[in-house]
Amino acid sequence: MAERPDASELYREGRRLAEQNQFEAAAVAFQRSAEIDPHFKTLELLGETLIRLNRFRDAIIPLAAAATLNKGCRAASLLSEAFLGLGDTLRAKEIAEIALARDPNNKRALVVMRRASGQDL
Repeated sequence: MAERPDASELYREGRRLAEQNQFEAAAVAFQRSAEIDPHFKTLELLGETLIRLNRFRDAIIPLAAAATLNKGCRAASLLSEAFLGLGDTLRAKEIAEIALARDPNNKRALVVMRRASGQDL
């Protein structure tokens, strides 16, 4: 009987696949890892991978969980990007403000704020 992979093995596999731009397979690995152990970094990378696949709606829940589990700004800035991808500029700005409160120089959140306000780069 084959052993069930643990969360850290699946996480490492997801990272390897993402580095090779195999985002569909990476998303599956991160999802399986998060089901075993919902660590904030796994959820953050799952959300980022889903954004790369233009699956913005699917990215919302893992990124919201990651932003709640960790007070860093990366997950929140990715979450703002997902809302922007959905065309929800109000929520995109609200979440970008949270990311900027955590790190006023966060480039991703600053870009989202400009784009959500209709300002092109």
